[in-house]
Amino acid sequence: MIDKNQPSNRQLKVGQQIRFLVSNFFIKEDFIFENFDSKNLTIVDVTLSPDLKNARIFVTTNSISENQPLIDKLNNKSKLIQKKIASNLNLKFAPKIKFFFDNSLQYSNKINSILEKIK
Repeated sequence: MIDKNQPSNRQLKVGQQIRFLVSNFFIKEDFIFENFDSKNLTIVDVTLSPDLKNARIFVTTNSISENQPLIDKLNNKSKLIQKKIASNLNLKFAPKIKFFFDNSLQYSNKINSILEKIK
């Protein structure tokens, strides 16, 4: 039985392909922000809507203070990034991409600190 909350195999495959393409775009292209080196950007995960028309890209950086301004800049440039990766996707429609900050590392650190206090 298939769980409705779980992504399909197609969503997972396309998500991994988008993750690879966006990562390569940041590494190989001359995509530079004013005060930020895009090599410090890590793409953690890509989730797609069931119709594959919307992609949520979760990113993180080494510096916590740069996260929100970086996410805003990435979302401003999302049309350019979408256009660049659309040529390499074998899809009828290129998904609209939106960037989000991945806070799982901070969450895991918080859980670890709570567990240390318990011990």
